[in-house]
Amino acid sequence: MSPETGPSSLPSETGSRPGWRTWLSVTAGVAYPFLVYGLLAWGHPSLGMAPATLLFLPPLCINLGLAWVFGRTLAPGREALITRFARLETPRPDVAVLAYTRRLTWVWVVFFVVMAAISATLAASGAREAWLWFTAVGNYLCVAALFAVEYAYRRRRFPSNATVSPRQQIQMLRAALRNQRR
Repeated sequence: MSPETGPSSLPSETGSRPGWRTWLSVTAGVAYPFLVYGLLAWGHPSLGMAPATLLFLPPLCINLGLAWVFGRTLAPGREALITRFARLETPRPDVAVLAYTRRLTWVWVVFFVVMAAISATLAASGAREAWLWFTAVGNYLCVAALFAVEYAYRRRRFPSNATVSPRQQIQMLRAALRNQRR
């Protein structure tokens, strides 16, 4: 990676701490399964069966929504979402990288569909403790594992390409999203 396209060329604000919206989203995402479990465990009488079932839907909808966000970019004539991310690092990736990023976008689509299926299966089976741990911990660990495995694979697959660290990738993505909002 050249200095012109690397993270050092990003504005200094990229190193800033996440804003209150980010912290609120993370806190809500982590707290949600525990709140649901508490409501279900205490069996609050006003909860009823239908609202209790609806409590299991957000993790399912989030995973399916993410699968849709990634998947819609795979339509003919569209640029795959991971390719867009790769262009933040290298504006003109070679053909092999373009093919790789398109396949990787498919991997993320399948991954999110599988995560949704696991969440739905655990919720439907009544395995509340398993659902809780999967949605509060397991799903996040699986995302982190896929990031780590993909990063290691990419470094071996494209050794001649200078690869930025995952932290730098997140900073680059945050900067691009911030610039897009302006």
